[in-house]
Amino acid sequence: MDGNNQLPLPEEQTISSIGVQEAGLKRSAPPESDSMKLIRLDRSPQRYPSESHQSIHNMPSGRHAEPMELLNGFPDQDYGSFTQDNLTAWDAIADWWESSQSPEVDGKPEDGNDMFTQCLLPVVDELAEWTEGESVLDLGAGSGIIARRFAKKGANVTGLDNSQKMLDKGRERNEKERHLLKGSIQYDYIDLTDLGNMQNYMKQRENTLPSSEVKFDIITISTTLKSLPTLEPLAKALPEMLKPHGRIVIVDLHPAFSKPAGHRGMEIFEDPTTGKQQLSTYIKVPKYLNIPPSRSEAVRGQPEPLWVFHRPFWALMDPFFRNQLVLDGMREPAFEGRPVLSQAQSYHNFQQTPMLLAFRLRHVSRR
Repeated sequence: MDGNNQLPLPEEQTISSIGVQEAGLKRSAPPESDSMKLIRLDRSPQRYPSESHQSIHNMPSGRHAEPMELLNGFPDQDYGSFTQDNLTAWDAIADWWESSQSPEVDGKPEDGNDMFTQCLLPVVDELAEWTEGESVLDLGAGSGIIARRFAKKGANVTGLDNSQKMLDKGRERNEKERHLLKGSIQYDYIDLTDLGNMQNYMKQRENTLPSSEVKFDIITISTTLKSLPTLEPLAKALPEMLKPHGRIVIVDLHPAFSKPAGHRGMEIFEDPTTGKQQLSTYIKVPKYLNIPPSRSEAVRGQPEPLWVFHRPFWALMDPFFRNQLVLDGMREPAFEGRPVLSQAQSYHNFQQTPMLLAFRLRHVSRR
C-alpha cells in the first residue's frame, strides 16, 4: 500500500483538523458468552500439513478435528484455496509490483514506496536493533525490500516467500546491486501456512549448516500477516527459528485504522473567520470484531487483488502468546510532515491515525 491516491483538492484547501471517529466499536462479551465464541480461537491441536489445506467442511467431526483459528467468526472457509489464490495473484503482479514499489530514480532503483521509506523501514530498524554479526530471516520477503535493507548494513540475510516470481525479482536485484551489499542474501521457498513445510526447512538447515548458524538472531515479517488465512502454523514455527535472545519484528496494516476495518473519511467545510475551504479527515470504524475475508488492492491500481484477513488485536496476538512469544515493543508509525492537499485520500493527510502497527516479540524462556 502507498500513502497516496488520485482525488485532487483545490490548492486553497488546507488541513484544519484531523480526528478519529470510532463508530460501531462495542465492548465484547465475556469469554464464556456465545458472541465471543464466534471469534474465539480453538486451543485444540491440529495436524499439519495434511489438515492445513483441507476445507473445514471436509474435516471429521469432533473437538480435535476443529480448526485452530476461525476466520473472524466465519469458519466455512478453505485455507488452501485462499493461499493458492493469493499465490496466483502475487505471481501475476510480480513485474508490476517491482516496478511500482521500486521505481528507478536517476537510473537507480528505489526500495519501496513512501509507506516503506517513511513509515515501515525506520520502525523495522528501531525494533530490530541489529548489531554487526547478527543473522536475519525475512519471512514473506517478496522481492527483498527488507532483506536488502539489512544486507546493505552488513547482515547475512535469508529471504523466504511462497511466490517464486517474487523471489526471482529479489535475485535479479541482488545481481544488479551486489556492489551495494555489505552482507549477503539467500532466497528460498516457504509456505507460512504449512507447519510441516517450515519444520522441513529448518531440518535442512540443521543438516547442512554449523549449529551456530541454523537459527536466526532477527526475524522480520513485513505486510504479510494480513494475507495469511491462519497464523497458527507460523506462530508455532517461529520459536524453533529464533536464537536465544533473538527478536521477531512484525509490521502490518493497523488492525483498527486500516482496511478492511478502518475507512478514511473527509469533510470539506468553510472556515467562518477566513472564508476558505478546509479539509477535515477522520477514520470511520463501522466494524471491528467480526469482518469476513475480503479482497483488496495492496496498492491502488494493482492488476490483481489479494485476499486479506482482518484480526482484532486479541486475535492477532493470541497465537504468538500461546506459543511462548511475548510482546516487548510496539510502535504505530504514521506519516509526518506536510499534508498532500492535491490528493485528498492520501494517508499523508491522516497524520493522527497510524497506518501501520509494528511490534516486537521474544521467546519467554530465552529473554
